[in-house]
Amino acid sequence: MAREGKGLGAGIPDKGVEVQLLLFESFGGFGKGVREILRRAADVLQNKLTRAQYLDEVTWTTKSWLGLQKQRISVVLHTAIAEQVVNELACGGGGRVHGAKCLATLAGVA
Repeated sequence: MAREGKGLGAGIPDKGVEVQLLLFESFGGFGKGVREILRRAADVLQNKLTRAQYLDEVTWTTKSWLGLQKQRISVVLHTAIAEQVVNELACGGGGRVHGAKCLATLAGVA
């Protein structure tokens, strides 16, 4: 049976899957749904890092599991946004630049 009503998940067969809208703002904020998911995960893990995370991934700015995940998400989000900006500025006609060429274009040396 399909879900009734309007909005997210309407008309999708009900297979016991919950559909959630997750909002990541371009200036670094996380929507309520993202914050709730991260908080629940942090609670399950007692907001503690694994030994490997502590030794390999932590900087002086992150001393908890939640802080590390927020930092990682933020880096990925801002890298993707920067790539989109570079592609629009460098190849506005639909071209794509990736990797080192993307960084060189962003730095103005390409």
